[in-house]
Order: sequence, then structure tokens, then C-alpha cells
Amino acid sequence: MGQPPTTRRYELLCAIMLGFGHLCIMVGYDSGSFVLESVIHSINERNPDVISKYAGYYGQAVMYILYMIGCMFSPSILNEIGSKWILVASAICFASFPLGFFFVNSNYYYFSQMLLGFGYALYYQGNGGYMTSHSTRKTIESNVNIAWSIGCVCLIISSGIFAGVTSMAHAPAQNLNLSEISSNFSKNPDLGLENWVERRFSDLEIKLLFGVFFGASVLGIVNFLAAPGRDVTDCIQETKKKGTFFGSFKQTCTALIDRSMLELFFLFSVLGTSSSFWLSIFPTAMNFTVANFEMTYLCAIYPLGIGIGEIFMALFITQMSRRYKDFCFQPAMILGTVFSILAFIMVHVSTPYDSPHKPTREEALLFGHSYFFIFLIGVTLGIGDCCLNSCRSVICALAMPDRRAQAFSISKLYQALGSCVLFFLSPIIPLYVYTIGISVHLIIAMIFFFITARRTQNMEKKNDNNDGKVKKEEEI
Repeated sequence: MGQPPTTRRYELLCAIMLGFGHLCIMVGYDSGSFVLESVIHSINERNPDVISKYAGYYGQAVMYILYMIGCMFSPSILNEIGSKWILVASAICFASFPLGFFFVNSNYYYFSQMLLGFGYALYYQGNGGYMTSHSTRKTIESNVNIAWSIGCVCLIISSGIFAGVTSMAHAPAQNLNLSEISSNFSKNPDLGLENWVERRFSDLEIKLLFGVFFGASVLGIVNFLAAPGRDVTDCIQETKKKGTFFGSFKQTCTALIDRSMLELFFLFSVLGTSSSFWLSIFPTAMNFTVANFEMTYLCAIYPLGIGIGEIFMALFITQMSRRYKDFCFQPAMILGTVFSILAFIMVHVSTPYDSPHKPTREEALLFGHSYFFIFLIGVTLGIGDCCLNSCRSVICALAMPDRRAQAFSISKLYQALGSCVLFFLSPIIPLYVYTIGISVHLIIAMIFFFITARRTQNMEKKNDNNDGKVKKEEEI
């Protein structure tokens, strides 16, 4: 005897638990990315032999290499063990990274980055698989944005963590540094500022931050273990093994050159370049800007703005998707492109050109940073990023009905490729290359996304018409 049909309440529970798991592991990953290069730079200043000062950038580049490799095999792993257990495995990989900051060691640091990269590939494969097996065509857009809005609360929590740890561990030392800076500068105004004016993190501050991140990752493991495993009735993609491990791997390889995936390459890769810029490069630029040395709470204000923007837009898209079919196609893509480019313009005019790769006292084009302006950048970015990620999640679920797992995997592979290239070049690229180049990339991505979205909509209409004809014939 079969199981009774699932309810909408069950779907919501699954979406909420998926979002909460995302929240837990991304509190550690996203928050760590905001300050990673600055933290590594601080450790290197105190102990140069322990780790390279650019290990923050290079470590993330290594992570994205493993991420790309993992994306090739993650659909096969999903086929073998299912979405729930792949989420558990990914959360364990995420927990390994913050643990290394209690005993900083270059070898473990790069090893944990490799684990993190593989875990990242597993997580997003499991996320896509869990969402499609716990959603119907009617509810997929709503469920994606419910889970996304809950997950993005991690940014607001990160803001609170940064503010709390900074107030406890940074303020006394910062007061001492300010007096030393004033004395040194009055004695020699031409003295370079590189060694003593950029934002630094003390050992206590680092241990407190990454201790909280580790605890959040462990909570994510527990959440995924407790998440419901049963598929919803009439789900988009059932959780059952299809074919062999290598058969699934072959499907992934052939999907790499599928027309839809090639057209969406620009969207997937711009998600990689833009997210890496916002998560790591721009926060590092803020911390390396000498004019910001008194604004010790920038790393708290920035994720707060992003979180508010992400949550607001996710809730907005959820409501609009209920009223208008395919809102996550062309309308959301236009909004995402416009708001993302607006955020890049705001950064372009307010941030010194060389701040991403070294402490600097250069002036910005028009004006410098303030708490309110950084918060405004964060909100604008959050709105744009939410739209782009919603577009990606929905198009991957619908554009290749026979190879959904492969579509999610390839989207992350191309995203990782964009991030990897960006991080390897980060120590030498000036800010304006990012702001102008990624903005152009966004416009190209929007054009090709429209092409794929229109073809997908036509394909769905054709399938609906065929289904209608079959039903009429059966009735006759």
C-alpha cells in the first residue's frame, strides 16, 4: 500500500529546514570569506613564517579548483546516496575549515580549503536535488525563495557576530593603535602606512570568530541529519538511483556542451566573479583602506546590509511568483542586473583603486566610505544577488528536465571557474577592472539568459499542449 500524499505544510517544512541548514554552514563560510584575507594578513604580520600574506586569496583559488573537480562527480554521488546524505557530508567538510584557525598551519589550511571546495560542490548538488525532490512545478519558485530568504539570515547573524567579537576583542587594542598612529604620523608625515594603519585582527578575535563559525557548522550537520527524507507527491525529480556512477558521470560530461548550458555559461560564471568580489575582495578593500581605520564595525555593517537586501528581495519574489508565472525568468533577471551594476557603480566611485591587494592611503574617485554608505551598498547588492541566484535555481530546475542534477552541477562548475580565475589574479588586479568588467559581464549574461528562458518557456507550453491532447484522447 502506497504512502498518503504529502501536504503543502510538509513542503514548507522541507524548504525551511533546507534554508536553516544553509544558514548554519554559510554563517561560517560567508562570514569567514568577508575577513579571510585580512585575517591571514594579520597572522602573517605577526608570524611571517606561519603562512603567506596572500594565502587568503590563493587558498580560495585552490578551494575553487577542488570545487570544479567536485562538480564533475557530485551528480554521480547524488545518484548513489541521495540528497539528504550528500548534504550531511558537505556540512562535515564545511566544519573542517574554521577548525584550522585554532592552530594555524599552512599545510592544514590548504588541505581544509580542498575539503571545503569538495564540500561546496556536494552541498549545492544536494541543495538542488533536495529542492527538486521536495517541490512541484507549481511551488518550486516559492520554495526556492523561502529557503533562500531563511538562508540569508546568516548574513544578519554574521553582522551580530562581527559586532560582538569586535567590541569584546578589538576595541582596546584599536585605541592603543590610534595613539601610536597619531604619534608616528606627526613625527614623520611621509612615513608609509602599510604596516600599522590597516584593520588588523588579534589572535583572540580570530579564535572567537572562527570558534563561533565552527559551532554553527556543527549545528548545520545536526539539522541535515534531522531533515525529512521522503519526496513530496508529484515532485519535479524523484530521489531514486538511475543508472551507474560512471553513467551519471558521462551524462555530466555531455551536458557540459549542451546548448542551454553554454548559453547560461555567462550567468553561471558572472555569479562566480561577482560573489567572490562581494564576499572577499571588496571586504578586503574596505579593511585595507587607510581612511577606514577608525570604522572598526564595517565588517558588521556590510553583511547586515546584504542580509536585509537578500531577505527583502526573496520575500518579494516569493509573493510575485505566486501572482505571476515565470517571474523568476525575465523580470527577476532584469532586476538582478540593474541592482548589481548599481552596486558596482557605488563601489567604483567610493573605493581606492589599489585597495583590493594592499593597504593604501589613495583617495577614492568622488568620496570615501561611511557606515551608511557601506550599508546602502550591501542592501543594493543583496537585492541584485538574490534575483540572480533565484534565476539560476529556477532555470537549472526547468531547462534540462532529463538532466536536472547535471544542470545544477554544471552551473556551480562554471561559477567556480569564474571565482578561481578571479582569486588567482586578485593580488594584482586594480579595483576598476572588477567594477567595469563584471558589469559588462552581467549585461552579456542577461542577454543569453533571455534566449534560454524563452526557449524553456516555449518547451513547457508545448509539453502542456501535448499533455492536454493526451487527456482529451483518454476521455474520448
